[in-house]
Amino acid sequence: MELISLIATLMVATFIGFNVLYIVLGKFDKLSFSEAVFISFALGLGTISLEMLIFYLLGLTFSVPVILIPWTILVTINVYRHMKYGDGFTFSERSTIPKEKNRALSIFLTCGITLEVAYAFFRALIKPIEAYDAVAIYAIKSKIFFLAKAIPQNYFPGLVHGFPHPDYPLNIPLSETFLYLAMRNLNDQLVKLIFPLFFVGILCILYFAIRRFASRAYALLFTFLLASIPMFNAYAANAYQELPLAFYYFASAIFLFAWIKEKKDLHILGLSAVLVALAGWTKNEGMLYCVINASIVLFVSVLARKDTSWKVTIAPVMYVFIIALILAPWIWVKQRFGIVNDEINLFNLNPVYLFKQLYKMGPILYEFQKQLFGPKKWILLWPIAIYAAIFHSRKIFAPEQRYISISLILAFCGYVLFYMVSYVDVVFFTSKTWGRFMLHFLPLVVLWLAHMLKEDIKI
Repeated sequence: MELISLIATLMVATFIGFNVLYIVLGKFDKLSFSEAVFISFALGLGTISLEMLIFYLLGLTFSVPVILIPWTILVTINVYRHMKYGDGFTFSERSTIPKEKNRALSIFLTCGITLEVAYAFFRALIKPIEAYDAVAIYAIKSKIFFLAKAIPQNYFPGLVHGFPHPDYPLNIPLSETFLYLAMRNLNDQLVKLIFPLFFVGILCILYFAIRRFASRAYALLFTFLLASIPMFNAYAANAYQELPLAFYYFASAIFLFAWIKEKKDLHILGLSAVLVALAGWTKNEGMLYCVINASIVLFVSVLARKDTSWKVTIAPVMYVFIIALILAPWIWVKQRFGIVNDEINLFNLNPVYLFKQLYKMGPILYEFQKQLFGPKKWILLWPIAIYAAIFHSRKIFAPEQRYISISLILAFCGYVLFYMVSYVDVVFFTSKTWGRFMLHFLPLVVLWLAHMLKEDIKI
């Protein structure tokens, strides 16, 4: 019965996310049906958790009907809009890339991906949430909220300081609370279902992103490469926040790059802003990707300054405004109650302080190279990436992938900066987190590789 309630609730959350997607995007002709489903799933959880934070600000308690009722307004608006202006839900057609002759290879890779997905679900559901961070930082909060049927009014003034990392965003804890409410029980096994769903969502978005410029077998090959990476697959089952963050960032980047190609459709850019803002609502590291995406939008708009179109001019302002609007309730709560990060102080971002911290570069780069040559965690992904960077260096900043490269470079530099300004011992910090940080941009690395190697691999 709990499983049925959970599945039904996830379907309702996906339906809510679909309505958010429709109000932002307006039409679905640039998305496949599968992409729309998984993006709707992520949007649904993210917006419902934001709503639950607003409930705290309004002094309201939680129950599934009370949480869902406000969304009927959005559904009504969308129904009216569709009846008056819509021409049906038309999803993108199949890729124009000709069908390849490697049908047997496609079947083999599809079976491989299916096995990896099944294994991720199996590992997620055979045991409850038990990894330390997943329990001590996130699940403990979701249990408090479930038992109180609210975010207690004394939570932020006092209770929050009793747990590690009090300033960590609440997207996933509140999403878990929502599912507990639906199941009417603290079922730590079934609630983990959301994490392999994010895993499958990333694979889906990657597949269709590659399919738009390459054959089916080629797209399946790189999707299987990502699905089979032990480090990536493991985090689909341990209830950490890495894969939800990776999903929001990766999806936001895909739509950002789509906007860069056209610079006309602000709906696509708006969806990118919503998704990357939800990355900031998922983990503190998501704020880095908000800055990266906004910087790229500004950079592109400056380069296109000869284009006097108001859509290009307004793009950076709109992007930052959407991010700020979505994150405003959480930022206000943190400022109101003086909740700060206990590891990183961005006020240390000044040349004098950073110069004194240069000694940290040795441990930072040493631990990074250990990840690059760690086949037990990453198989051959990073050596392949090094090969591509060396032997296809001219493609790194080619028009079709320059912004992927820029985004990855900025992500790497951002994490190095985090290590530089952190209060935590740098050797300990890097040894515990580099691998996890790399998961956040891993799907984009695989997409980058698919672009780089498409002339080398003929399938």
